[in-house]
Amino acid sequence: MKKLFWFFIGFLVFEIVIVLFIDLILLVSELKLDLTTSAMLDSIQAVFLHPIQTIKGYIASQNPLFIILTVLNLFYSAFIQLKRKTKKDGWAIHEKNAYHGSARWAKEKEILDGNFIAKSEQEVREAFFHSLEGRDPK
Repeated sequence: MKKLFWFFIGFLVFEIVIVLFIDLILLVSELKLDLTTSAMLDSIQAVFLHPIQTIKGYIASQNPLFIILTVLNLFYSAFIQLKRKTKKDGWAIHEKNAYHGSARWAKEKEILDGNFIAKSEQEVREAFFHSLEGRDPK
């Protein structure tokens, strides 16, 4: 039921955008170089005041752009609702993919991923002192 509600809300929002877009295209094609902001605002106001009549006019004139975009809107709104997941997955609940805010100790394979070689403390100390032997004391 919740998905159906959001389907209708999404469909209506996109449909309003489609109607405004088509109205703007028709206004530009009608006025061409005489287009002014007042003409655009009047056109937008007419669409918002009488959306049902505007849509009925597009259907009666069999406006191909309106029909194609409405069908695409229908499929897109349905696709969005079918693709949306309600349960969290991945990093939101999975411990082995924890990212920011994961309060756990790293596993050895996460630290030593092939880029580093693990050595004991004694081996590191001997390598350090060996590297200092050839230097001049100042």
